[in-house]
Amino acid sequence: MAVLTGGCDGQWDAARVGDQVVHDAAGLAAAMGGADAATARLDAFFHRADGSWATGGDPLRYDPTNEPGIHTPWLYNEFGRPEKTQETVRAMASLVYRTGPAGLPGNDDLGTMSAWYVFAALGLYPRTPSSAELHLSSPMFPRARIASRGITVVAPRPSGVHIDAVRWNGRAVDRPWLPESFVRHGGKLVVTAR
Repeated sequence: MAVLTGGCDGQWDAARVGDQVVHDAAGLAAAMGGADAATARLDAFFHRADGSWATGGDPLRYDPTNEPGIHTPWLYNEFGRPEKTQETVRAMASLVYRTGPAGLPGNDDLGTMSAWYVFAALGLYPRTPSSAELHLSSPMFPRARIASRGITVVAPRPSGVHIDAVRWNGRAVDRPWLPESFVRHGGKLVVTAR
């Protein structure tokens, strides 16, 4: 993703710092040549040359085993390609996470990797670290409740990856993220996917 060269610290490298502009995804896309070019770069970042998913170990590709870039699958939402967010999140959740003692990729670093999976399974993810807006992807359970916020997520077909419709308290949601008021007020989110 990045145009940087040279070394970075132990958690980062030049291939993974270019997507660290979540607070200005439109500016990031513009710097990459527009949303289509940014999407093409993400596609190359998430897939190996043979087309298979990058699941770690390749210094030029996405590394789902380390925190610095775990938000990257949701950037497709910002670039107008939410179906690619849905595909990528589902692929990483199913290919990288397992049950059992070795089920987490990398180390959990105070719960970060576990939290990534919980967010992915809910079909939600923080849009930026500084706001309560939430990106949407396809939930992996038929029903989940976040009791402390009064939020219920319903997915009539949790095996579906591609979202057809989202309704919050009966009203259609027309973009691939939810406003801060969703977290503040809660309610019922119904995500229909195929």
